[in-house]
Amino acid sequence: MKRALALTALALAACGSVPASLAAAPALPAVSDVPAWRAVAPENLILMEVPTGTVAIELFPEAAPVHVARLRELLAEGFYDGEYFYRVIDGHVAQAGREFEMASKAWQPVPFEAERAVSADGFTPLGNGDLFAPEAGHRAGFAVGRDGTQEWLMNCPGALGMARDDAPDTGNTEIYIPLQPRRYLDRNYTIFGRVIAGMEHIHRLPRVDPLTEEETNALFGEDEPLAYQMSQYRRSKNEYNVITSAKFASSLPEAERPAYVVMDTASADWAALKESKRDYSGIAAFIAPPVNQLDICSPPVPARKVNE
Repeated sequence: MKRALALTALALAACGSVPASLAAAPALPAVSDVPAWRAVAPENLILMEVPTGTVAIELFPEAAPVHVARLRELLAEGFYDGEYFYRVIDGHVAQAGREFEMASKAWQPVPFEAERAVSADGFTPLGNGDLFAPEAGHRAGFAVGRDGTQEWLMNCPGALGMARDDAPDTGNTEIYIPLQPRRYLDRNYTIFGRVIAGMEHIHRLPRVDPLTEEETNALFGEDEPLAYQMSQYRRSKNEYNVITSAKFASSLPEAERPAYVVMDTASADWAALKESKRDYSGIAAFIAPPVNQLDICSPPVPARKVNE
């Protein structure tokens, strides 16, 4: 089965004490006086239509320039129009594109771009430790991890990644969106964008498993009636997971473009929002308030449409 993401669950050993990486809670840095919101560039904004509505995705070209360039090519030719989220695994990911490898052979693989060396300038620390990264925080609204000068985008719900085969440089056209935090995929798959609106439509996609080897053999076998039966079966499974269209906002006339803004993660507003989600000691109904820690994937950085 083409580029199926590993489903191996991460097993964390139980222990009686808080891990050292989470016990450390560095002081939050001073927040610069910057605007609370920033505009999303239309050339980096994908509008994907699925049966229940519009999914808006912001790309991050600086993190994975070759992957973003590939997506620009794919959308320019309407690659995903009429295709499906053909693999939607509950609690894991929704994967889209052309299900069978022969349908994507015209597209050469792209190089692995899961992480890069980048200065800490522009990085806003989360403010406490993380299980998967020496340091966690945000850059331009995207959840990122850092290790020295190395930085990578994280597999939080709504991230946009490139699926691939086992070898690192084998991604080409198949994209995926985590439905739940899949942090064990960090640095193993290239993330190059995130859903900023319409994630509820991804969650509503009917769950569908990849075809088994037996079903695939039947679909492409010499028994034509059976192959037709399998093709109709597969179509019925994917019927409500169709991508009607996927295009860049910049391809629309300016007067028709939806405009989105994202909360600036270097702003005081974001710092205040993080703190409100970190400290639950003021909630009277809590008998044992949670530890004063914040997970990098929660809350997502807010975004909103501004030209309704």
